[in-house]
Amino acid sequence: MKNQGNKLMTFRAFSIGFSAAVLALACGSESESDDPVDVPEPTDNTPSCAENPYIVGCEPEDGVEPVTPPPGNGGGGAQEEPEESPGALERAAVENILLTQCGGCHGSTLTPDSAEAGMNYIDNIDQLVDNNKIIPLNADESLIIKRMRLGEMPPANRGFDPVPAAEIAIVANFINNPDFWEGFGEPAQACDDVVDFDQLYEEVASDLSDVDEEDAVFTRYISLANRVSSGLCAEGTTLDRDRQALAKMMNSLSVNPGITVPEFVDADRTLYRIDLRDYDWDLAVVVDGVNFDDKWDAVVDANEYAVPFVGQDADDARADSGTDVPVMFLDSMLDVATVGNLYYALVDIDVAQTLDDYILNELEIDVVDNLDQEILARAGTTQSKISRQDRLVEQHPIEAYRGAFYQSFDFEDVDGNESIFEDPFGFQEGGREAVFNLPNGMLAYAIADANGNIVEDSNILLDTSQGNFRALASISCTSCHAAGFIPLVDEVAERTERNKRDLIANDTLNQEELEQIEAVYLPADDFKELVDGDSENYLSALRDADLPESGVDQLSATFQRFDRDMFVAQAAGDLGVSADELLGELDNVDPSLLTLDGGSVDRDDFTAVYIDALCVMSVVLENQPDVAVCDAAAAELDL
Repeated sequence: MKNQGNKLMTFRAFSIGFSAAVLALACGSESESDDPVDVPEPTDNTPSCAENPYIVGCEPEDGVEPVTPPPGNGGGGAQEEPEESPGALERAAVENILLTQCGGCHGSTLTPDSAEAGMNYIDNIDQLVDNNKIIPLNADESLIIKRMRLGEMPPANRGFDPVPAAEIAIVANFINNPDFWEGFGEPAQACDDVVDFDQLYEEVASDLSDVDEEDAVFTRYISLANRVSSGLCAEGTTLDRDRQALAKMMNSLSVNPGITVPEFVDADRTLYRIDLRDYDWDLAVVVDGVNFDDKWDAVVDANEYAVPFVGQDADDARADSGTDVPVMFLDSMLDVATVGNLYYALVDIDVAQTLDDYILNELEIDVVDNLDQEILARAGTTQSKISRQDRLVEQHPIEAYRGAFYQSFDFEDVDGNESIFEDPFGFQEGGREAVFNLPNGMLAYAIADANGNIVEDSNILLDTSQGNFRALASISCTSCHAAGFIPLVDEVAERTERNKRDLIANDTLNQEELEQIEAVYLPADDFKELVDGDSENYLSALRDADLPESGVDQLSATFQRFDRDMFVAQAAGDLGVSADELLGELDNVDPSLLTLDGGSVDRDDFTAVYIDALCVMSVVLENQPDVAVCDAAAAELDL
């Protein structure tokens, strides 16, 4: 049953935790286990004041202290860094979902006698675990997930709406995320196959030998061999999310108008061949002032796991492909290619120009003319789930090719105007986020500051999966938009209509502007219909790429999984050896890896010594890292 205000949560736990974890352009809190979790299209389910009077802006009940936002982050200034850990924020978000949806019958302010079935701990994760309602790392078998998915909680026969699928997914992802369940042990390894770098380069060189010479120089490879070597089974569906992430990554980083699915080379589907021309990756690119002959080389330069190898097969592969690194592991490649200025360069967003210039010059959208001609659509709300300020979303058709462009505006307090309702046309933005179709229908993302400059991350929006809590372009956006664009319920038109006499009397708006508001600020059903229609272009691209239209976002799931602390199996996989082999050589590698004997190592710490460890572990192979690279890595560690 819906909670009627039974529990007062702190503003920080509710607003930061819930807002960052639920929906919109920067939620970025999908987490991965190797068991898939379905994430259907996000649904707007902001509680009303009647449903939860403790939301900021609602009048509290008599005798209850009102909820007051903490100082700072007025919407435009730098985001205060939360004191809570990402796990605490995610936990607060999950507990609030359960409280809001089921607290009226099972909330902790009830007694066991007054709670239905004696259960009065729906908003207490620890008690849910103790009473077997949650099984850590196994959402599918957790009773609360089963009952919400079946529509049994809250009970439909009492007239209550089912829990939105997006909120069920947040709870399920929390349950499945090993980061939040310390002490529940290392994930079990299913298989014990190891693919070393001799085998990898033998496969690459063999396949390249069958490629025409004129095509070989555009041929590159992406491998899942490190995942197999970490103990995952190549056969079956174990690695299907990685395979889907590979297809989605390449097409989401492509400005070619076509969708191309990478081809697998081996029977186990762990080695994939791509042609750079299929994604316009054969074109020269500039990243942070550095020129690269093609986009592949730009990714190699950023990827600390992309190491040149030498040896008979490695030399043949390098000669045929014309590049020092013809193959990369998927996850380390995705980790760098989907963020920051490298991401912008791969999708041809020039960070030297403003977002407005990009919109006009590259997408051929004249925003001012579209407003004059009333051929854009807007929705404004006070109920943003990712900002404590009012929020405006604006849609434009892309003129350069088939697609849609959406931008959302954050607000800051400039001359007292921090509300879209103060002036629906003359607002002062504090920042902006954009999501739009690429020429192939996939989605691209951009973040801009208050001056319209394209930036790598947001100082307003939160992503609790990032160490600094700042939302990153593009990876912080992909999980929320896994099913396309997100509708918004407009409040501007109705409020303007209700107050139009005062607005005209105060010279805030004239009759022409009132009519324009009515034309561009769409009713909720109309805006949703527009959003659904625009999303179809993206969903069609997913189908063309043989990707599911719903479920977990493969990109953010892979990104977050790669960045977690590593056990010995995962470290060994990246080194192309077995866990036992790595444990046997721990005395010969950097001492920072000694924690792998019975424990884990931070991903960044492992990355810092990766090349040196790779050189040590590869001495028995015919194909080894280039000696110059090994010498440079050793010298850097000696400094």
